[in-house]
Amino acid sequence: MNTPLSDIKIRPPLRLGLPARLGIIIALLSVETLLISGLVQDASLDSLLGAPKLVHDAQHWVFRFIVAYCGSFAVLLYLRSANRVAPLAGSDAPMRVQWLGVHCLLIIPFALLSTILYREGGLPFAVLAIAWHTCGIAAALALLAAAAPFPVWRSALRATGKLPVYALLPAGGALLAFKLSQMLWIPAAKLTFRLVELFARPFSPALRSDAATLTLITDHFEVQISQVCSGLEGVGLMLAFCMAWLWYFRRDYIFPRALLILPVAVVLIFLLNAVRIAALVLIGDAGYQQIATVGFHSQAGWIAFNLAAFGVAFFAGHSAWMSRSVRRSEAREQPATAAYLMPLLAILASGMIVHALSAGFDLLYPLRLICAAIVLWAYRRQYQNVDWNFSWRGVSVGVLVFGVWAGCAHFMTTPAPMPGDLSNLSTPLRGAWIVCRAAAAIITVPIAEELAYRGYLMRRFLGRDFDAIPLRRVTWPALAGSAVAFGVMHGSLWFPGIVAGLAYGVLAVKTGKIGESVVAHAATNTLVASQVLLFGQWQLW
Repeated sequence: MNTPLSDIKIRPPLRLGLPARLGIIIALLSVETLLISGLVQDASLDSLLGAPKLVHDAQHWVFRFIVAYCGSFAVLLYLRSANRVAPLAGSDAPMRVQWLGVHCLLIIPFALLSTILYREGGLPFAVLAIAWHTCGIAAALALLAAAAPFPVWRSALRATGKLPVYALLPAGGALLAFKLSQMLWIPAAKLTFRLVELFARPFSPALRSDAATLTLITDHFEVQISQVCSGLEGVGLMLAFCMAWLWYFRRDYIFPRALLILPVAVVLIFLLNAVRIAALVLIGDAGYQQIATVGFHSQAGWIAFNLAAFGVAFFAGHSAWMSRSVRRSEAREQPATAAYLMPLLAILASGMIVHALSAGFDLLYPLRLICAAIVLWAYRRQYQNVDWNFSWRGVSVGVLVFGVWAGCAHFMTTPAPMPGDLSNLSTPLRGAWIVCRAAAAIITVPIAEELAYRGYLMRRFLGRDFDAIPLRRVTWPALAGSAVAFGVMHGSLWFPGIVAGLAYGVLAVKTGKIGESVVAHAATNTLVASQVLLFGQWQLW
């Protein structure tokens, strides 16, 4: 039977606006930059002199300026609502695959030149530098041409008016602030040294100090305060957190009063950094040198930052002088927010404490299971409206995610045997630890993470009253944002983490049930635990 041509439905081609295409370009260039930078860093860069050092320093600052400029331009473009629609005019422009091929061909010599650019011997450095930069710029332009013709990009840029010029100011200011912060490292380290000495001396009368080397010495331990320990890193993180917090909740605060949060937060985190180092000195002097240098040194800074950030946010939110009166709808949201976030926060907080008290092996890991179980039980009544039903789809997705996870872990991790401290435990203690570790991975962690990322964050992107938004109404940007946040929390396995976040999120959105994503997550973790215990792949835990 012949079908009339008029009855044939032709699906329209996928239309991508210029912002989406630009996002794809930035994502691809970011991945390529991370991969190729590893080739450049293989060379010894500390001993560079003359022209190679000058070129490397220029690359370093130019790259930072480009990142800062792109960020400032994007923010200004977003804030200028009249120009938000202008860049979308090129959505009908064709994607040109041939230019993508040119980009791939240029990346090959660019990568090869990256391996020899700063190595001694071979071609003159000037020839290598010119060829390297030429290939890099040409590859970027080819990728831009693949996304859309240059006239389209030019017309979109003209539509933004003077924003490209205005974006130079915040970008330059960001670089200047970074350079000034570097100049403050030495005096900040000296001030931190004096504060640590002041805090630690009442508890260690035998404490000796060397101001020339910024070294604190006890009878059993010695600590040198380097520029990295000056506390400026924490100050930068706290400023970024407070600015983001105030911007996001700008309607809830009274300005300019609320700006007082910034200096208070900076002073608080700087003092907590000195307290952290003083505590490290005392722990090491008490005979727990390994705990001080391994667990406490790596985790105490994050614990201090989290405590300071929570304290500042809590104080600002409950200060009648800074905060506007809380609306009834917001008051109703708070219990729901706590129910969705507190289980994961309990796991993270207990994990930091456990790691800070360890000497490389988290012997107290069962504390995470206990804390999560207590919080879940405390909020059990708030979960009555959560759809915990599931079907075979959840298990199937969990198995597929495990396949991706295992494949990526094979290339992204190094095989490791059972930790020595665990194998040295008695059989009952070792078995109890493994049971608690597996129970946390299969039960409490999937529930806590799915409540936080799929139940809360994915819907919170869509509105303040997230608990009233059905999972089926979640859009792709919200799903992708929660998946990226989920992946970043998995450290070196961020890529399979993002894939897993997307899979669990799609499952929850399509079925409208958080129980499906919980079961999928539990199935993945069950298979991971089996791989650890049956095949000795302890790097996965």
